[in-house]
Amino acid sequence: MSRARKIAHQWLAVDEAMGAVEVPIARRVTAGPRGRTAGAKATVPGLAAEEVAAPVRQFIPRPVPVRPAQVPPAVEQPKIAAPSKAASVAPGAEVALPPIPAGSISEEPQLTQAQKSERLAALAMQAETALADYLGDVATRVVFGEGDPGAQLMFIGEGPGLEEDRTGRPFVGRSGQLLDKMIVAMGFTRDRVYIGNICKLRAASWDALANRLKDRPPTAAEAALGLPWLHQQIAIIQPRVIVTLGLPAIRYLVGVTESMGALRGHWHAYRGIAVMPTYHPAYLLRAYSPENRGKVWSDLQAVVRRLKEMNESGLDAAG
Repeated sequence: MSRARKIAHQWLAVDEAMGAVEVPIARRVTAGPRGRTAGAKATVPGLAAEEVAAPVRQFIPRPVPVRPAQVPPAVEQPKIAAPSKAASVAPGAEVALPPIPAGSISEEPQLTQAQKSERLAALAMQAETALADYLGDVATRVVFGEGDPGAQLMFIGEGPGLEEDRTGRPFVGRSGQLLDKMIVAMGFTRDRVYIGNICKLRAASWDALANRLKDRPPTAAEAALGLPWLHQQIAIIQPRVIVTLGLPAIRYLVGVTESMGALRGHWHAYRGIAVMPTYHPAYLLRAYSPENRGKVWSDLQAVVRRLKEMNESGLDAAG
């Protein structure tokens, strides 16, 4: 199976999961051997015309079964652990984020793969000890990050959600499943990249109407608690390119204030590392339109091209 067809199957599988079946209609259909038709090709959102043919597409919504309304059982509001001084900030108060370490990432000590693995493991243990006082019924464990310690490509999200808190791994829920497909579509696998978050602890608030905890973007105080660990992770891994997922990730990492629409598609920098912001997979699942998919795919293609250029020219992370 060709690479383009594999990518097409990945995206179409996500379409089906979201309740929409993508039906390609070929402009020219001819009879093939044994009654098969020729000319109909799978489409991949955002791929160039020379890579995959662009047929007219129809979206057929999957019927949603109507179920009688049910009253959920009463759920006791969780006991949220008392925050420490670092996270105890009055609403609306300004929070000073930890400064970005000085100097280019190329000035950091050059480490072997084994050294990177050892330092990341030691750093994860330090983070678990330091953040233990923040655990409770909301965040039950530290979600440090995972992947290849020597990865050229690093993905950074905003923080773990419910599934990530349960497993201790970043991006394993529905958003993580979509991110996995995006990574494969770029020509990588999950074990060849590194995935982390601004925050190492789940951020959620009690929703009285839904009678449950609801994940939310991290506050500045919560980001300030997680950023020192992320800065050290990046210094150890020394990726060539970083992809930030969602507005909080790019804002807290780089310090920009523009909207996501203005930031995505443009290169930014973190200590000499090229940074490409794009939409969070969770947003893409909520607004799974051809336009949004095309924007994300365009951002990821730019990342692939940048990595290829850097590898061919022998540029370092700051190049």
